[in-house]
Amino acid sequence: MLRKMLRDMARHKTQFVSIFLMAFLAIFIYTGVGGEWRGLQKSVDDFYAETNLADAFLYGNGFSDGQVQAVKDTPGVSVVERRLELSAVGDLENKPILTLYFVENGEISKPFLAEGVAFDKNNTDGIWLDKRFANAQGLKPGDTVGFVANDTRLEKTVRGLIYSAEQVFESGSDTLTPNFADYGYAFLSAGAFPVPEMLTYTTLLIKADDRMDTGRWASSESGADLESRINSESRDDLESRLDAALNGTYNVYLERENLPSVSMFNNEIQQHKMMGDIFPVVFLLIALLTLVTTMTRIVTNQRIQIGTLKALGFKKWVIARHYVAYGFFLAALGAVLGLIIGPITLPYLFYPSMSGFYTLPEWKPAYDVSFVLMAIVLIVLCAAVNWLACANLLRETPADTLRPKAPKSFRHGLLERTSIWDKLGFNVQWNLRDSSKNRIRALMAIIGVFGCTALVVCALSMNDAMGDLKVWQYETINHYESKLALGEATTQEQIDDIVTQVDGETIMEGTVEIRAGSNKKSASLLVLDNTTLIRPTDVNLQPFDLPQDGVFITQKMATALDVKQSDEIEWHIYGVEGWTKGQIAAIYRDPVNQGITMNRAQFEAYGMEFYPTAILTAKNVTESKAGVDSITLTADSMAGWDDLTEAMYIMVYLLIAAAAVLSVVVLYNLGLLAFTEMEREMATLKVMGLKSGKLRGLLLTQNLWFSTLGFAFGVPGGIWLTNIIVSLSGDEFDFPIWLHPLTLLAAFVFTFGLSVLVNLLFSRKIRRLDMVESLKVME
Repeated sequence: MLRKMLRDMARHKTQFVSIFLMAFLAIFIYTGVGGEWRGLQKSVDDFYAETNLADAFLYGNGFSDGQVQAVKDTPGVSVVERRLELSAVGDLENKPILTLYFVENGEISKPFLAEGVAFDKNNTDGIWLDKRFANAQGLKPGDTVGFVANDTRLEKTVRGLIYSAEQVFESGSDTLTPNFADYGYAFLSAGAFPVPEMLTYTTLLIKADDRMDTGRWASSESGADLESRINSESRDDLESRLDAALNGTYNVYLERENLPSVSMFNNEIQQHKMMGDIFPVVFLLIALLTLVTTMTRIVTNQRIQIGTLKALGFKKWVIARHYVAYGFFLAALGAVLGLIIGPITLPYLFYPSMSGFYTLPEWKPAYDVSFVLMAIVLIVLCAAVNWLACANLLRETPADTLRPKAPKSFRHGLLERTSIWDKLGFNVQWNLRDSSKNRIRALMAIIGVFGCTALVVCALSMNDAMGDLKVWQYETINHYESKLALGEATTQEQIDDIVTQVDGETIMEGTVEIRAGSNKKSASLLVLDNTTLIRPTDVNLQPFDLPQDGVFITQKMATALDVKQSDEIEWHIYGVEGWTKGQIAAIYRDPVNQGITMNRAQFEAYGMEFYPTAILTAKNVTESKAGVDSITLTADSMAGWDDLTEAMYIMVYLLIAAAAVLSVVVLYNLGLLAFTEMEREMATLKVMGLKSGKLRGLLLTQNLWFSTLGFAFGVPGGIWLTNIIVSLSGDEFDFPIWLHPLTLLAAFVFTFGLSVLVNLLFSRKIRRLDMVESLKVME
């Protein structure tokens, strides 16, 4: 029986190789992508745990000892620590921007040591630098670095190179890609502050209890009442308790999950996780479909052999075990190889591009018990499919099995009873009857083409979306060539001088907190001062002029806050106490900055002071100027965007490859099944004088019919899949998804081209069709 199985596999090697490949790819993709995103999740979770990343952040203008104690006494709070955050300019050739953290204790959100000596809160002359910034600047432990903060020059010795869990992603600039030479961060002890008596802590780092301290509540509460009270006072209510403890004397409350770095990296993981869940299902379905078609064909062709084995006394279970072994061994071999190769190869396709944007202490895949479970499920399903392929035949008596299979019964359909039927050509009539007789095979073909089309449309739409965002951001909205970021100490005289030199326009950017009802979001703020180099776009992505009065909010932020035009919202700038009310005058869309925009006159009408943070110009400015912290060129931003999308392109290529494999394997194997089922009919037609070209035309017509139906359903399916993927990109990005005509045409050519190609593979089989063998009947 083993020799028979090997002979059958050799005879049908193309189908069995495809089964092995699909089983291998299903587990390879699942364990590869699964190992990649699980590795990211484990690495970042370990990073957060080892650095004791804060659960919540409170920002304000200064926190006293009494306020710290009030926060400590708040139910749900475990530990509290203060620090001061300052922006400084490095005394280096390119004048980089550094965020300085003056730390009180260094136990919460502490730096992760990569090189040098550990952080010491008592060291007053040392500094612990962002390792990626230090590497870009050629700095190492023992070097001296100077910088200016609040008009005060400091000079410190580099004691160590570190990573911060708050800066897993931190571009620090207007580009979406990190520029480690121009932006970085550093940790210093509170004692390193130049004027200790003027040190004001601007941030509270809070660690929350996983469960409330029941001792804080009245002893009269117990049992179910106490448990209910404890659960209701969870972390979700921590902000309201902190607000009551501080009487609202703080500016911003931010939970860890909403920290931009944490949120963005989590969205990245979720995207990869979804891809890792979709791909294996696709390839598993291909493997099962291939098995169904291949084993059905083999069992049909070996009907007499099975009848002979029965007549010779072989038990049903022995014969069943023999045919089940076909799928079992192939699936097991593919699954084992996938388990071994997937996690040690596929993750490293993503890590090089991702490590250019995210910072983790280590990049390595992680294994999970689900990998083995997935392999077991695949093997069991393949074995079950093989058993189903021969189950009906095994139920027959040896005498019945030794006879040729009776043709399928057929009844004339409704269409055949009408006058329309006689007007249809032979090709159409033939294929309508064949499809009606073999509905399952037809459905499987349509599903195969549907999957192929959906994956191709998804891949090409994602590719288009990334290109559309680039055009939208850097051509439709922004019309400047250079953006000059101003320093905090830049005077109005310097600003006016720079504007004159570069023929520029001033804008004010910042971060605000917006609330509407019970909804609250951190967002960006943009104040325009008769700016012509930024043209906001409406909900249809068309440039339009913003009204002079009111607040303008991005569509994605409006959706998050559940507000619409004419509704009222409240907002306040980070670092400024008190809330300002404003009415939404217009809703616009922006690809990467979700928040609110105002004209300067309206901004000042709310009682706010307009202070320029940047100057825009249509000129290409490269020379540094007094009062300018950094210069961002649009050309550099566009190049950075291309780098950012590199990881996305890997997914695009994988989707297209999966679509091609799906289409070829499914259509080819279904074609083989169709050829097997129609072999006698084909031989009869050939005897009657039909040429091979005419017979190929019959199969091509059927293929095109199924391809058309699958394509029609696959296009909306691909758009739906694309929307799911981009929905995981986070709150920062607004991806407009629409199908370009050229994309639809490319998907059409790809799908139908593969369909025609597969059909051509049958030309040889039709030409070599043995009419005598096909028409021979056992008496």
